[in-house]
Amino acid sequence: MTVNDIVPAVGTYVEETLTAASPDLLRTMIREVAQRMMDAEVEQLCGAGYGEVSSERVNSRNGYRRREWDTRTGTIELAIPRLRQGSYFPDFLLDKRRRAERALTSVVATSYLLGVSTRRVEKLAEAMGITKLSKSQVSKMAAERDELVASFRSRPLDGGPYTFVRLDALTQKVREGGRTVNVHCLIATGVNADGQREILGLEVVSSEDGAGWLAFLRGLVARGLSGVLPVTSDCHPGLRDAIAATLPGAAWQRCLRCLEDSGQPAT
Repeated sequence: MTVNDIVPAVGTYVEETLTAASPDLLRTMIREVAQRMMDAEVEQLCGAGYGEVSSERVNSRNGYRRREWDTRTGTIELAIPRLRQGSYFPDFLLDKRRRAERALTSVVATSYLLGVSTRRVEKLAEAMGITKLSKSQVSKMAAERDELVASFRSRPLDGGPYTFVRLDALTQKVREGGRTVNVHCLIATGVNADGQREILGLEVVSSEDGAGWLAFLRGLVARGLSGVLPVTSDCHPGLRDAIAATLPGAAWQRCLRCLEDSGQPAT
């Protein structure tokens, strides 16, 4: 199973987790996606790309104007392209802005989890009122988003020590090869040296077993996860052994929510 084989059914959980634990990531990605959407639309209006010499060019750019966009992740400053002839203003900042913001946040959360497909970029453009993108523009934007996401997901964990770490898993139904199957999203959230909550890693696995957790935690340690004292999670098969093998000296505590769901008394 590869990332590109999966069409996700991501709910609000991942969006809310990213918003709470990595608001800067969401704002950065939303800004970059929105900016590239505007650049691509202006390329279509001009008949050529920025700085490109073409006989099909009918207009050219004339700098930018700044515009603030209030989103659920905070205020984002956009650079709206200006044209030498006529004017340009993106539809998603007008009456469709709420729908566009929702679609944009969903795609960003999905891309963080499973990557960006050209089909998702096309649907996002339609939701934002952009319908004239070429196939090459869509492919380029998808590749750019995947590069941004891959860079963040493989970043060094240099904000430690991460004293408190929580591990969780989210089961999702996805389409793979024309079938609907379950996959498991392993999520690690920690508290960094500045006392801020941070998403440390997120991985999609076909089976939530000890081997999956072991590989996931080894990856986090290789990226710099250290200084962990307690780890909070529910009691997934093999998880406690994986914690002991990769985070020696870290205590384990079962989360209260899991105890309540199981009907067991908290101790």
